Amino acid sequence: MLSKLQHLVLLAVIALVVPSVFTHPVVAYLSTLLSLFFIAWNKKNGLLLLFIYFPIRPFLLELNPGFKLMGDCLLIVLFLAALYGFIRDRGSWKTYAFTGFILLFCLVGTIAAFQTGVGLSAIIFQNRAYLITFLILFIVGQWKMNKEDIGYFLQLSIVMGSILSVHGIIEYLFSRTFLVPEAWTNWNLSSVNEMRVYGLTANPNVLGTYLSICLFITLYVLSVAKRWRILYVLASILMLGTLCLTYSRGSILAFGIAFIVYVLWKRAWKMGAGLILSIVLGLFLIYYPAGIAREEIDAHTISDGHMPDVPQEEVEPDSAPPPNERSSAFSNRFKEIFSDDIIEKSSQWGRLYVVFKGLDIYLMNPVIGTGFGTFGDSATLSYGTPIAERYQLPDRMYSDNQYIQLLVQTGTLGTVSVLAFVVAIFIITWKRRKDPIAPVLFCLTLATLLMALFYNVLEEKILTLYFYSVLGYFLTKERTPHSLEK
Repeated sequence: MLSKLQHLVLLAVIALVVPSVFTHPVVAYLSTLLSLFFIAWNKKNGLLLLFIYFPIRPFLLELNPGFKLMGDCLLIVLFLAALYGFIRDRGSWKTYAFTGFILLFCLVGTIAAFQTGVGLSAIIFQNRAYLITFLILFIVGQWKMNKEDIGYFLQLSIVMGSILSVHGIIEYLFSRTFLVPEAWTNWNLSSVNEMRVYGLTANPNVLGTYLSICLFITLYVLSVAKRWRILYVLASILMLGTLCLTYSRGSILAFGIAFIVYVLWKRAWKMGAGLILSIVLGLFLIYYPAGIAREEIDAHTISDGHMPDVPQEEVEPDSAPPPNERSSAFSNRFKEIFSDDIIEKSSQWGRLYVVFKGLDIYLMNPVIGTGFGTFGDSATLSYGTPIAERYQLPDRMYSDNQYIQLLVQTGTLGTVSVLAFVVAIFIITWKRRKDPIAPVLFCLTLATLLMALFYNVLEEKILTLYFYSVLGYFLTKERTPHSLEK
């Protein structure tokens, strides 16, 4: 009989390692089927597998396109398994009544999309983007999590955050030419983004979000752990240093504010001290040395005549900042937020332009908006928008602002639905404010609301995976605080 850890390792090998080695899509499909059969012996390990799969999903898809459906299949099967519990316990539906606001939001966006003329494929695509990780709320909420389960979840997040941090540093040192798919090496990035770590998430902002969550978990475990404390200290330094290399301003600001609120609420002075220590050591042991090391590697690469295998026509003349500017790049990223030059560029065609344009479209469609797949969501990016000519928009665009996207695509009715969902979370949290998880849920919600100013957070899989998991765990009726929560 396999232990829980042995089962999880074997499941990860079947689901992730085998299709990564044998890269035919059929192998990934067979591995997915075998994984679904395998989790029948331990459904909670199927849940843990999702926390390995989603943070590296873009990398896995580059290795084997057959990985595409694995996450969806796991979530749907786990949800169907949890559904049986809901049918038996009919009273539990009252706990989740407020989640109907999200379904109402999707209904409004869908109806408006049909009215605008969005294709059925784009509508299904966008509903899937909003709802697939939403299912995990009910999965976690229905299962009784014991101390061992919480421990596995925390440790797995710390291990995965550390692995992605190490990979991110390697990617940075070798200018995205080592341990990354060839397609990523040939990315034609702007000079601003070229110096950022994209990691296995293939996006510096997503990586910044993930490392912020993992850093919080690591500092939390460090504050209560009695063993392996030095390993948690090293992990937090590693994550903080790599987080700085992502230059993700939105993630750092949002989670920085949320972390301060958590420390003040819980009077978690140990965690606050741990964060300060991680910042100091992360900058001086990871961030600055990585910048110096990269300059040395770049200099040797050029002097030895070994240039990266990138087509010359794809390299911009200013593809990298001068070496003496890299050391101050982190602080400059924050200083330039309010610079006149950045504001002017943003107003011409950037985040501010999208907001002002979106407000114009919202005022012309104030009730239910223009529908999913019309303004800056994933469906717009993949399928194009039918309102491009009417409102003089690019055919494929991404809003990078959840609020303006909600207003434009679902109007007042859809936006109020989402806000009602958020207000309900705050009310439930306040009523159970003495619950050890209440501050965690409140601060994670706060960070998500702040990040929504910069990103489309409802479509971001890693953030919603953690957010809905914490919310589902908080809502579990029969949950009693474990020692790790005290």
